[in-house]
Amino acid sequence: MQDVTTNELTELRQSFDSCDKDADGWINPREFSALLQSLDQDLTEDECLLAFEMTDGDGDGLISFEEFMGWWSGE
Repeated sequence: MQDVTTNELTELRQSFDSCDKDADGWINPREFSALLQSLDQDLTEDECLLAFEMTDGDGDGLISFEEFMGWWSGE
């Protein structure tokens, strides 16, 4: 991932935390779908699930902050 400033990291953490509705430190498929649909209301549930699976790099069924940073930056 490219160099991230402290401000950018803070903003990313705030975005992550706002998606993590149950505040457990992870983004689950339902939370990620809500985020994606807020960004693009034309996305189907299947498209959201595919995006989730692509973002969940370790395949554990949850998106970590590190995975979220990679997704957000397009890496």
